[in-house]
Amino acid sequence: MIVLTAEERAAAKWLKRHGVSVAEPATLLAARLSVRGGKRAPEAFTAVFVVNAVLLTGIGGYQFLRLLPGVDRSGDLPGGGYWSLIAASVLLTTWLHFRAGDRRAAAQLGDRRLDRPRPPWREVVTGWYLTTLLVTFGGGAVLGIALAATGSVWALFWLGLLTLGAVVDAVILTGVLRRPVLAEDEGSLAVDAVTRREDVQLAMPSAFAVPVVADLVFRDAPAWPWLTGYVVLAVATHVVAWFAQRHRIPALRVEGYYGEPA
Repeated sequence: MIVLTAEERAAAKWLKRHGVSVAEPATLLAARLSVRGGKRAPEAFTAVFVVNAVLLTGIGGYQFLRLLPGVDRSGDLPGGGYWSLIAASVLLTTWLHFRAGDRRAAAQLGDRRLDRPRPPWREVVTGWYLTTLLVTFGGGAVLGIALAATGSVWALFWLGLLTLGAVVDAVILTGVLRRPVLAEDEGSLAVDAVTRREDVQLAMPSAFAVPVVADLVFRDAPAWPWLTGYVVLAVATHVVAWFAQRHRIPALRVEGYYGEPA
């Protein structure tokens, strides 16, 4: 009877979810897929601690921004600011664990890594994903600047939160697109293609648009018809992008080696 480690069980869970059952996953795949199957990577703990310490400081100090000169305590601070900071924490934490798993796999590969070029970004990211990024951050920036030009202090804080979201998604997407191919055979090459396209979905633009709803529902948000339309469009394009991206994810090759067969 094969006794699996926690990492191997998590990797086998990921493979089974993608239609491949193994009794024991290959070593390289266990390193990469355990973090995608729910197991945290100890190598990421330092980076995760630093990032979350910064974001938790931001969450704790958010209310104190009301004390700044010229800030109206009743409505100048976006009500969904906390949710934007929490979303940044969750997405970056997940991404740092994924990155740690990939770095562990790269170290294990060494000179055995297949010499394959990264796929061009157009093969990885759908046009709909680019659209939702443009709508959420580009459209939000235009709307925020227009509101700020009318003297809205709320819009200035909202632009700061949008910038945070843009940076988070840029870090994730840049990491996915620039990541080298981590494979030693046809099976691990197929897994690399799947994970690269799945990891794109870690960038969640609408997570930084939805918090505006708090101001639309519970407060007197400026230019509420425009903001309502913005949120609806950001969420709608993200939903379409998510399904389009899922459609682009290939199936694992039947002939590939993924570990000891079940």
